[in-house]
Amino acid sequence: MATLVTLGLSKILGKKGEPTKLDFVETDYKVFGLTYEDTCKMSQEDPETTEFYAEEEDDPVETIEKQGKITFTFSIMNPDLDTLKRLFGGEVASDVWSYPDVVNSVEESVIIIPRKGLKFQVPRMKLTSKINGEFSKKGLLLIEVTGTVMKPATTGLKKMAVGKVATTI
Repeated sequence: MATLVTLGLSKILGKKGEPTKLDFVETDYKVFGLTYEDTCKMSQEDPETTEFYAEEEDDPVETIEKQGKITFTFSIMNPDLDTLKRLFGGEVASDVWSYPDVVNSVEESVIIIPRKGLKFQVPRMKLTSKINGEFSKKGLLLIEVTGTVMKPATTGLKKMAVGKVATTI
């Protein structure tokens, strides 16, 4: 059996609204842009455990656990005006993007496809973005995006699916 490792990044796709099922179909999904090297990361916080103690016992008599939050982070290195509107809100008119007056809450269904290994589909992800620009010969304007996996609104839909990237031989 071949060893399965997940590495690299092929693309990050998103679209408004939840899919009806987690099947990795890319129809209506759109790339955010080029992902700056070494910025796409996935992390999960440690679970939170609450322990309940009785006066008569030194050890907990009951515990409950809550899963740790899952987040994906990445930076877009070539944002266009439509991407700025998509991630921050605001308006685009006459080739000018106007920054919004209030915080814009963005939720999209997201598919993350590496070059090989395991791919991820999240039906509901809350995206928080910020601008990080370095105007120099060695710097870029980046849009730093943090995506938090949320519970889907669609009944029966799981919060994340993991599949295998298709291999070409």
